[in-house]
Amino acid sequence: MRNKADEYPDDYDKRGIGTEGVQAVADAVALVQACRPYSVIEGRDPLVLSTMLSFYAKPGARVLDVTANSRRMWQGVAWGSPVTYADIDPATNPDVVADFRALPFDPASFDVIVFDPPQLPAAAASAQSSKQMVRDYGLAHAPHADNISAYFPPFLAEAHRVLRPDGLVFAKLKDFVHNHQYQWTLADFVAAVRAQHGLTACDLIVKRDPSGGALKSSKWQKAHHVRNAHCWWIVVRKGRCEARTAGGTDGC
Repeated sequence: MRNKADEYPDDYDKRGIGTEGVQAVADAVALVQACRPYSVIEGRDPLVLSTMLSFYAKPGARVLDVTANSRRMWQGVAWGSPVTYADIDPATNPDVVADFRALPFDPASFDVIVFDPPQLPAAAASAQSSKQMVRDYGLAHAPHADNISAYFPPFLAEAHRVLRPDGLVFAKLKDFVHNHQYQWTLADFVAAVRAQHGLTACDLIVKRDPSGGALKSSKWQKAHHVRNAHCWWIVVRKGRCEARTAGGTDGC
């Protein structure tokens, strides 16, 4: 079992994605302008986020990150319009202190919402997780349950309200093992999208983190599951999968 804090090596906060990482993000954006991206991306979140914004979002789209935390996934991401950073924790210095289940924004205010909730319930976090990891990855706000699926219906209702027509949700999710069961976060999220009138789950990107799968959980002496080295990025649209104004690319 791996948790959200395991997706980066211990010195990630100090070194960021580095010069090579920033260049990789820029190269990915240039490639997406000419070609459709592949459904599997080897890299970290800034690379994935830049790819998704460049491919799915319209130029000048107004973006809201409802779980911004320390804005780690935005390192090296250049977007042509201002991004609004919201988080429930005022200690992270967000633009707006907000719970993604009750957003303080007017209807039809944004074109894109980025959603990266705490990926583990409170009970699943390792007892050896450092205070910094708990703070940086929002684990202190995780639900007390076997999974995080209770987040999805209220968030999606708010996303539908706040998004403009043809607006997008980019949701980062991760399956995990807890309480001797595999918790199918992706399946629960898609089911919640289907239950929310007006939203459609449209696309899926698998992120293979180069540092993923290398850490061990202090909760397990013997593991019965493969090393989890990936996470999901799901694209949800307010409306049909294909926007009324065509986007994407015809190249490649």
